[in-house]
Amino acid sequence: VVSTQSASTRRGPRATLSSSGVNLGQCLELFTKEERLGREDLWYCRKCKEHKRAMKKFDLWDLPNILVVHLKRFSYTRYYRDKVDTMCHFPLTDLDLSSWCLEKQNSVYDLVSVSNHMGGLGGGHYTAYGRNFINGKWYRFDDSYVAPVNSQDVISKSAYVLIYERRRGNNSNNSHSEGDVGMACDDEVDRGMELLSGPGEMDVD
Repeated sequence: VVSTQSASTRRGPRATLSSSGVNLGQCLELFTKEERLGREDLWYCRKCKEHKRAMKKFDLWDLPNILVVHLKRFSYTRYYRDKVDTMCHFPLTDLDLSSWCLEKQNSVYDLVSVSNHMGGLGGGHYTAYGRNFINGKWYRFDDSYVAPVNSQDVISKSAYVLIYERRRGNNSNNSHSEGDVGMACDDEVDRGMELLSGPGEMDVD
């Protein structure tokens, strides 16, 4: 359905989200929520020989060792383009995907890196946070500049790509301590998972 609302009205819900923020769990709920395709995205049914507004749903079956979560920071519609600066709260440790995964498996992750984007659609700057696998401390990488940071500084509106490592073993109760954070070997980085938004109400999903 094509909306006839003004741009300022359409941006209302997003402005509300920008002030209150969302969490990664809400984004996962939207990502796995069943939704009906719009009239501009009709699906052709070979049985009916017609284009239908089909239902679409994503499910998680087999989890990767390295989980790459891509937050939707850029919004494109027929009417306007925008940088989404909604605050998304995400866990540094103990991200448990068991509620969204259909297959029973080790589903606990710890954050190891964050890619940040500052700026808008016309230009910007990228920085990164990384967790040292030897001492467990966080560092900020800005071009050639590297400095230690507080772990809570890692969670910000600039977060764009989150990289999680699946915890070794099946114990989901004990998070990594300093010096106990192990990066996956090259052969473990077998696939990433891009997490995009669900139906459009929350564009950082």
